Amino acid sequence: ICTGRVHNQVNMPPWELPGQGALSGFRSRELTKGGGNGAAGRANHLLMDDTDGRIQAQLKSDHQSSSLSLGFITRVEDNAGRKDPRGEGFELRTDGHGVLRAQDGLLITTEARPEAARHAKDMGETVQRLTQAREQIEGLAAAAQIAKAQDREDDQATVAKAVKQQNEALKGQGSGKAEGRFPELAEPHLVLASPAGIAITATESAHSHTGAHTQLTSGGHTSISSARRILASVAEGMRIFTLKSGIKAFASEGDIRIEAQDDAIEATALKDFDIVSTEDTVYITGKKKVTINGGTSFSEWSEGGIRHGTLGTWFEHAAMHAAPGPDSRPGPSAQKVCRECMKRATRRATAAAPRE
Repeated sequence: ICTGRVHNQVNMPPWELPGQGALSGFRSRELTKGGGNGAAGRANHLLMDDTDGRIQAQLKSDHQSSSLSLGFITRVEDNAGRKDPRGEGFELRTDGHGVLRAQDGLLITTEARPEAARHAKDMGETVQRLTQAREQIEGLAAAAQIAKAQDREDDQATVAKAVKQQNEALKGQGSGKAEGRFPELAEPHLVLASPAGIAITATESAHSHTGAHTQLTSGGHTSISSARRILASVAEGMRIFTLKSGIKAFASEGDIRIEAQDDAIEATALKDFDIVSTEDTVYITGKKKVTINGGTSFSEWSEGGIRHGTLGTWFEHAAMHAAPGPDSRPGPSAQKVCRECMKRATRRATAAAPRE
């Protein structure tokens, strides 16, 4: 039985001595073609660094510089030993691909647990924030339903139910502390949580997808900024509701166009309703008829003629009155849309429905 070997010119120590006496562990060397295993060649190492005030542990392979470093991270590249400091904490890194896989669920968090307090999956603060968010969703959805902006049994209420189910799965039920089992992550969710913020950036494009619902909730403002266009294509309706402060839509340049291609447009106000052109003309046009009602008085304009009615007094003021004879102006002509083309495009999940 061989329990150890003395270092010599054939069996060199893992790291240079005497300068690297604080390092211990194992360093295997790559068996290159011809059976070589040079001290400065590629290697794998399991290292314990007991330097005063700067201890660390490393598991490293020189292949694609793949390593797990724990503690006071200091670079150890070859048998020369310690080099430049690289930070504190832990680092899992590689020059190749990396995969982090957990079949039963994964929690990535910056919530503090000093000296590993509580159990590993504990996410009380995370569940609390998500519960508050769900309550906000339910409250605003209820207000939208009262205003008849949303359906009571559908729309955002459906999303709120899905969010509640997800939160319950994250929290889990029961407790198995005696057996070392804990209830969180009853389903294989991926959870990202932070007591500060989460920043995501990409040089190229980013794509987020869910097979069911997507919910964005914020306790403050939700802001969207785009250097070009904001495009929204929705298959089954759009609902916008604000509880306070109103809705504003401005175009610094270009038109604002609202078009219902298969049904009516209805605009209602509790108080005044102003239609103003500050520098040009206001056109009110109806292909069949235009009706204006004020109180019980009315005016109807159609191809068959003009009809006015009132229960009160009619006043007209003019410098002169003239009736030169009949005249007309053509009604509006909207571009027709191929409904069948749009249905086929929806089935194909394409972005455009050209006229065929």
